[in-house]
Order: sequence, then structure tokens, then C-alpha cells
Amino acid sequence: MNNENQLEYDIDREMLQRHAVTVLEGLGAAVESLEESDFLNSVLISIGQTHVQRHVKPNMLRRLWPSLNYGLKQCLQENYTKEVNEAWKKVYFYVCFHMKRGMENPDLDFDSYCNGTK
Repeated sequence: MNNENQLEYDIDREMLQRHAVTVLEGLGAAVESLEESDFLNSVLISIGQTHVQRHVKPNMLRRLWPSLNYGLKQCLQENYTKEVNEAWKKVYFYVCFHMKRGMENPDLDFDSYCNGTK
């Protein structure tokens, strides 16, 4: 490590890039699983619960939309229509809603929650 913490910067950058790929793959999986909402919701709640362990606050989730929106615009260019934007925004906030449920209820067992036995 040098005086400018260059090694630390490289590691953090690599970690951030891996996480970005994971997030995008997760959004893709969410789109593919929309018809299996109970399964999808349980996964999203579980992901929210793991984010609590990393000290991520629920309000931080909404802050990612502008960056994701920008990235989608850059990749899809003229194919990123108003309708496509709205569809991705709905999926993203659906994901956020269920992750937030997990973050606010870190001990929630989804199966018990669904069966009303909480």
C-alpha cells in the first residue's frame, strides 16, 4: 500500500464492480421471476436481510435508481424509451420494496410470514 492508499482504492473499485454486476444480474432474475412472486419476494426479503448485516439502510436503496437509470440509458440508447424507463423503474422499486421489508425485519421468516404465523 502506498501513501495514497492506491491498493485500497483498487480493491474497493473491484468490489464495487462485482457488486454492480451482481445487482444487474439480480434485476434480470427478478424480471424472469415476476410470475413466481412468492419465490421472488422471499429472495428479495432475504437479500434485504443480508444487507442489514452490511449496515445498508433502507433509504439507500432508492438512491441507486438514478445511477441505474443512467446506465440503462447509456446501454440501450435509442431503445430506452419512456415505456422502457417506466418498466425498469417499476421493477427496481418492486425490488426495493421487498428488500426494505427484509431490512426492517431482519429476523422475518418468509414462509411463516406468508402463512400468517409470523
